[in-house]
Amino acid sequence: MDMETVSQILMGHQQPSWDIFNATSAAAGPLRFLAALDQNDGSLVLPLLILLPFLVVSLFRHYTNSPVILTYNDDPTSIRLFNQRTGKEQTENLIDYILKKCPSLSDPAKGATFKPSMWMTSGHLQTAYAAYRDFNSIYKIPYERELLSTPDGGTVSVDWAPSVKTMPADDTPTLVLLHGLTGGSHESYIRALVETMTKDHGYRCVVFNARACANTELTSAQLYSGNWTHDLRMVVKHIRKTLPESKLMSVGFSLGANILMNYMGEEGDQCEFLGAMSVGNPFDILGSSLALGRGWLGSKIYAPAMGGNLRRIFMKHAKWFENSDIVDIDLVLRGNCIRDFDEAVTRRLFKYRTVNEYYRMASSSQRILDIKRPFLCLNALDDPIAVSECLPRDEIKNNPFGLLATTARGGHLGWFEGFFSQRRWCTKPLVEFCIAIFEADRRSVSRTPSNKPKVVADVSITEDKKNQQDDNSGNLESHIVRNVKTLEHMDQGGATTMPLRNKMAAEQHTQKASHSQPHVDRQATERRDKKNSLAIRPFSRKSFWATLLPLIVYYIMKRR
Repeated sequence: MDMETVSQILMGHQQPSWDIFNATSAAAGPLRFLAALDQNDGSLVLPLLILLPFLVVSLFRHYTNSPVILTYNDDPTSIRLFNQRTGKEQTENLIDYILKKCPSLSDPAKGATFKPSMWMTSGHLQTAYAAYRDFNSIYKIPYERELLSTPDGGTVSVDWAPSVKTMPADDTPTLVLLHGLTGGSHESYIRALVETMTKDHGYRCVVFNARACANTELTSAQLYSGNWTHDLRMVVKHIRKTLPESKLMSVGFSLGANILMNYMGEEGDQCEFLGAMSVGNPFDILGSSLALGRGWLGSKIYAPAMGGNLRRIFMKHAKWFENSDIVDIDLVLRGNCIRDFDEAVTRRLFKYRTVNEYYRMASSSQRILDIKRPFLCLNALDDPIAVSECLPRDEIKNNPFGLLATTARGGHLGWFEGFFSQRRWCTKPLVEFCIAIFEADRRSVSRTPSNKPKVVADVSITEDKKNQQDDNSGNLESHIVRNVKTLEHMDQGGATTMPLRNKMAAEQHTQKASHSQPHVDRQATERRDKKNSLAIRPFSRKSFWATLLPLIVYYIMKRR
């Protein structure tokens, strides 16, 4: 193709011929195309250079965009809907309802694809940006703080937005938020969600700050852990007493998500929350800890950073442990990583015999099957802290109330989009899921038929009563979880136990799952997630030429 022919084509006097692109073999096409370029006088270099940035951006987006991958039960439960206009109730498949109300989870054209910032495609970059970026200029929330005393003399704080004076107690739905490790209501991921829920949609938010976090003074020789749900239970009771007509939901981030899922599993169908959202949850703390120690960044950067944050909080309140025969302050100071801190402090305060025992028993993955409220788990497959290999896919797939949403990229509590101004993508699906559950039935608590709002489950009332009677009979046998209700048992050493289900209920659950649930192909799931994490796409002829064009430009420049 000479330059005269190109001129004729551009003027519209001749139709272009693309024979060189239609070679029979894959190798013949590029070779003939390179030969054709070699014969011209180089006038095509400028147009190709102009097109090059667009090609690069297109290829970049093609391989970095992360569509949402959903995992859920094939026979989900039903959710009760109430039409305020007609006053009628109806039920709908939970997953169908969520997918209809949450386009950021179901429709790629409406946001169900995470598009990372061009300079933050790595999970490590997303995680680092979330940790070190200063977000004080945005998400300005005027909190009203309330201090609550625990039965053992400790103190936790709750931050209300808007304040109770600004929005007195009424039936406005309320979202309870739990922060991550050593975090608080000041964290950007908390404030981003609070701002959207309160200012854009008119809901109420309450942030639960754990002991010694978010400038909450420590008033007893007791901290918190991934399995300590008693403080959350007390806070929920206080919120219910303050807002008797308000329906509640909750969202937890990182360690807060692990605590929330533990609480939801322990409460079962008596939970005060209509639903819950888990974001960046490690689920299997032991597995995540081992994965963290395998890599250089994990062992040299992440683990020491988290351990340092815990150590600073501890030393700020070290006076409570100066004369303690449980915690050795010198051992705390000599520690380097988060595991060292858990060995020196956490497992000793909570009477675990080893750190691994604490990690195993605090892992929320073992309670996923006990959750009886709709819940959404949102995780990034490139999260360097809550690693993808620890996701409880089988448990969520076998719980009719659960929905797991994963993206190939996003890091740990990152999900930043935009080039010059970054915003968190994860806020959109969280808000949509929360509103969907709240708006399913907007009646107040007293006007809702049941005393506690429940999602309709595929279990008969007779069976529930029978299981409850069996639980109260004392003939209990189940998996072991942490029980710190009676502190006198802790003095005996070792971990105490609290059965959650009796043997009959466990057998019934197993039989029902074996008859109604399909077999989960773990290998197929892992292959799919690996493919998604690498953003592999079918390599069509179009993709082949799009990849080759930059090489062609380089070849032309070299020839000149």
